[in-house]
Amino acid sequence: MMVESRIPPGASLLLMGSGLYWILSSELISSFTVLTPGQFQTDALGTLFITVVGIISTAVGLWIVKVDFDELRNLFSRRDGWIFTVPLGLVAADVYLTLIVLSTSSQIVELNPFVSSAIGIGAAALVPFIVSYLSLSQGLGLFMLRVGSYLFGPLKSYRYLPFVSICGAAAFGPASNLALLIDHTAGLVAYLLGALGCVMLSMFLFTKIEKP
Repeated sequence: MMVESRIPPGASLLLMGSGLYWILSSELISSFTVLTPGQFQTDALGTLFITVVGIISTAVGLWIVKVDFDELRNLFSRRDGWIFTVPLGLVAADVYLTLIVLSTSSQIVELNPFVSSAIGIGAAALVPFIVSYLSLSQGLGLFMLRVGSYLFGPLKSYRYLPFVSICGAAAFGPASNLALLIDHTAGLVAYLLGALGCVMLSMFLFTKIEKP
């Protein structure tokens, strides 16, 4: 029990999400990051290394996942518990709107080679990608709650600022995709609306969280 209490909230979900991401990356873009796709394409050992690191990370995350599940259960049981499901909702909205936008307009392309590869392969890659995305988003949300408590104290309302800030940042994708879905030629306007969506969601969530 003492060992579990030392594990920061969000750690297991972040490990699981990043592990799945690395496993997929080794198969789809042969790289740890989308900034250098194909970095290990001609190096079998490099690709194998990414896969092994991903498997270990995922296994460790699964081993300690009870810590995050307990934390989530406590948060969801609050009267404002719906707020802490927002990271999951934003992931679902982002993936759904991205797929809709790409399928309805040939002029719009996905710039992220990891995402475009997963979409191109189909469900075999898209499903684990979504699971990874969900784990990373919810894990980061839990971790930001801990960061807020560390920065501002466990009794200050400002402790929720890191959490609502990352939720706002995550809203950029869905908001800009929604603008592109309404008007495929939105261009720069879509990015401006995405930025506006970030600010508005952060402010909305902060006003709705129950303060001590």
